[in-house]
Amino acid sequence: MAKPEAEKKRAQTLDDVVNADFTAARKEYHFRTPVLVDKMVPMLKDERDVPMLCLLLNIVQVVVPGAIFVYGVNLLKPPMDLLTCNLCGLGYMVAILILFQERFTLCIHFASHRSIFHNEALNLLIGWVVAPFFGIPCGIYKLHHVVMHHIENNHSLDTSSTEMFQRDSWADFGKYWFRFVVLIWIELPYYCFRTKRWNWFAAAMGGLLSWLAVVVTLMRYVSPLATTWVFIVPHIVAMSAMAFGNWSQHIFVNPKDRFSNYGLTYNCIDTPVNQTTFNDGYHIVHHLNARLHWSEIPQYFYDTREKHHQGGALTFRGVHFMDVGFYVMTKQLHKLAECYVHLGSKETAPTTDEVVEKLKSLLVPCADAPAPTEAKKTK
Repeated sequence: MAKPEAEKKRAQTLDDVVNADFTAARKEYHFRTPVLVDKMVPMLKDERDVPMLCLLLNIVQVVVPGAIFVYGVNLLKPPMDLLTCNLCGLGYMVAILILFQERFTLCIHFASHRSIFHNEALNLLIGWVVAPFFGIPCGIYKLHHVVMHHIENNHSLDTSSTEMFQRDSWADFGKYWFRFVVLIWIELPYYCFRTKRWNWFAAAMGGLLSWLAVVVTLMRYVSPLATTWVFIVPHIVAMSAMAFGNWSQHIFVNPKDRFSNYGLTYNCIDTPVNQTTFNDGYHIVHHLNARLHWSEIPQYFYDTREKHHQGGALTFRGVHFMDVGFYVMTKQLHKLAECYVHLGSKETAPTTDEVVEKLKSLLVPCADAPAPTEAKKTK
């Protein structure tokens, strides 16, 4: 026998939430380098980016020596046995993945939207020199994310768009993964060609070919095994993680309002991951104002709460994008519905069953249609 409507569990509301994103300690970096951080702070455009500076110094102090160690082990004379070399490479990769991968990905993300150093050469180092250690080809991130993804906004010209897929289907995710990870080598330069962004076309070709040339040279003349663990395996892992990450960020798309920023993604609030990812969970806010400083994002969300509510924005509490993607792909929408946060009054809060039905309706492929006016697209 079905429960009476009054007895059914209703979604929590934003008024119920004590949001730790405002008070929790920042955890984007592991340690503050004595003396050096203080010496380099004047080089920052905004002192609020000290966590980024600390993270980048952590990477220089840990990742670079780690990579040198992996190559050193493989170049010893007499050579060490294959098992030991592989274990050293695996240990290095796992350590980098756990300690830095997500943190760096979000560091380069926000640094691509808002450069952090006064010196442009230092800004370029992040995308051209540091990024390859985390599996991202030279100079590609800003083009792929800032230029293509944000300008095209998950629509047809965006090669990372999720709109055309059934977004709870592993078969469709497999197609998406192949396009994101493999076809990037073709589609990203073609996007620049198609949109007549000639400087970016040259940068894309230069970046991809530079990364490929360095990897091939290291494979052939230095150590194929060390290069595999330091550059090739991280590339596969990083691109796959970013594919699932973007899939998850844009897994819920309102087919009736997909040109609205409130209808093409969602926000994740009050989650510990926001403290390691520069408040990355507020993805609607990020699409509304990509140049907003990461430290201002939670307050902006509350300041625009009514606009979010009127726009039909989805909000979840205590989970992050990877969690959301996992729940959707494993058909656990009821668990995800328990994390849903209603932005209106308690009296208008939907039941969890109603939330599940709403989420299901946002997973279907979107029929292609012409974009509305610019005012509608950016609302």
